[in-house]
Amino acid sequence: MSKYLTALLCLCAAAAHAASAPPACPAEGLKVGYYPTATAYENGKGYDVDLVHELARRLGCKIREEREYPRLRVLLLVQHGKLNLATSTIPLQKRLRYAWVLPYTRDRNMTLLSPAVQGKTPEQWLNDPKLKWGAVIGYRNSPLQDYFLQQMAKRDKLICAANEEDLLDMLRSGSISAAFSQPQVYDHWVSGQPRARLQVKVIDPFGDSSLENGLVLSHRGFSEPQMRLWRAELEKMRADGSLQRILRKYLSEDSVRGMLE
Repeated sequence: MSKYLTALLCLCAAAAHAASAPPACPAEGLKVGYYPTATAYENGKGYDVDLVHELARRLGCKIREEREYPRLRVLLLVQHGKLNLATSTIPLQKRLRYAWVLPYTRDRNMTLLSPAVQGKTPEQWLNDPKLKWGAVIGYRNSPLQDYFLQQMAKRDKLICAANEEDLLDMLRSGSISAAFSQPQVYDHWVSGQPRARLQVKVIDPFGDSSLENGLVLSHRGFSEPQMRLWRAELEKMRADGSLQRILRKYLSEDSVRGMLE
């Protein structure tokens, strides 16, 4: 009889603990915002979509809605509580005031130069009267790279693109002479069919070109205990190889290796 009571008490204690444990999901379900970026999100597919769906499955969260928005609008909607989840975002201090950012990749922002560009240093590029630099609207680079772009803009040498595809198309057509981009974005442009291949020199003269990209969890949608559950599950996916397998569906082995370093 005492064994039965002990077992019953243990079951009750476990049930009480489970009931008190915070659920991983916002009460209204997941409201996800994506923005177009090569291989991460394109026409409803990409490694960001697969990552969110796998995390939602593991944590038992229902996806109430998921939509594509312009890059700048996604974080604005997160800030105002219209979205509770977003992807592929650099954890800048101003963003951490309204959301947690849980890194899952590390991207190296390389410099792509037209073969016609003779200069090899930022100073030479700033003083090249013919050189035009391209940048995606609203995209944040490393501090040194962003400072360089500010100097290019002051010299009226900066041309903005709507997204990465437009940026690389401008580079291939000669509308711009150079741009920053990441291997997972430009890989298929550089290694594509000969007639459409992007001919560029790829270099890295900036010392801070490595950037973290993370999953965005809104403070309005998630509590801190919930955030910890997502962070722990993301680490499990890294440890068990699931994150690598998702990335490998869309990217070369070399790109994936660099992103997970």
